[in-house]
Amino acid sequence: MSKVVFLVPALVMATMALASGEFSTGGSELLKFKGYLVSTFNTYGETDANPNNGFSIAASIEWLPVLNHWLDAKIAFKSLPTRYTGAIEDLSLTTEDIVLNMHFNEVATLSMGHFKRPICYNYTRSSSSMYFRDRAILTGLTGDFGKRDIGADLGLNFGFTSIDIAYTNGAGDNQPEDDSHKSFTARAVFEPMDNIQVAGAFGHYSEDADSTGTTTVAANAMDFYTVIKQPVSENVELSFTGEYMVVGEPMEDSSDWTNTTGYAATLMADFDLNGSMFQAVRPAIRYENSSPGFVGDDPENDEGAFDFALNLDVYSRDNTIQTGIRNHTFQSTGEDSYTDMYFGWRMKF
Repeated sequence: MSKVVFLVPALVMATMALASGEFSTGGSELLKFKGYLVSTFNTYGETDANPNNGFSIAASIEWLPVLNHWLDAKIAFKSLPTRYTGAIEDLSLTTEDIVLNMHFNEVATLSMGHFKRPICYNYTRSSSSMYFRDRAILTGLTGDFGKRDIGADLGLNFGFTSIDIAYTNGAGDNQPEDDSHKSFTARAVFEPMDNIQVAGAFGHYSEDADSTGTTTVAANAMDFYTVIKQPVSENVELSFTGEYMVVGEPMEDSSDWTNTTGYAATLMADFDLNGSMFQAVRPAIRYENSSPGFVGDDPENDEGAFDFALNLDVYSRDNTIQTGIRNHTFQSTGEDSYTDMYFGWRMKF
């Protein structure tokens, strides 16, 4: 109900602004929106999948009010009409980024609010820029270290090097703080050349070992990635992305613990077609693997996936038809591999 109460006045204000042709106060630029919609037909290959096919729909909208050169904000929502749990917790409409930004100069920016912590490239990149339907498996390995959280972030941009330092609650995406511990996340991105990025990120998380609160356990996570874009000709560009992540587990005795690891490698080619209808085509492949953490001997329960997708821009670079397959593999002899297929339509605005 609270979501409806919030959204109705916002929609009324936006409608009035559109009718008048402007929406500004004191030089502010308040009527600035962006987002995307994506609808997909999915075929599920897992044994006894029920249903074994179906349509899905998702939408994201961001409001980006700008007060002046130094101050702006971001309020983002995602709508997944079929995602809900029970009568109390409704996940069909969720808040994503809610951030205030203060740009001191061209180098330093302070942000506070609810935002993506600066770790795991395959998660921090925008959904609207993905070459595949699904994010890489390693995005699910971040645990207490990644995804969104509430806190503050200091961003420093020195041109060829950018640094993010975040101090957050550590409670997680859309969760209230439930203890006095805080999380620390830092990332450094180096660009030695215009078409090359090399980055490393570090995360620290701590929590109470038990309900008494007398003992604290902590763990660290590290993430490394590189992005290389190489023009081959005037109309063709190749892109490679590789990422490797190591995730610890907070515990009192970690002497016999082996950390969770995961990696993903993506190769994509962008062909500019220069047509009135077909603007560009981007075939892409990705291989990934994850190895859950364990105590003692290796349980040999790695999970892998191979993706192939074809992205075709129709009438606009912001309107993409995406078709692909995702083959899931398992090291465990008790699980069978299977292949999902999908056909999707994504429009950015």
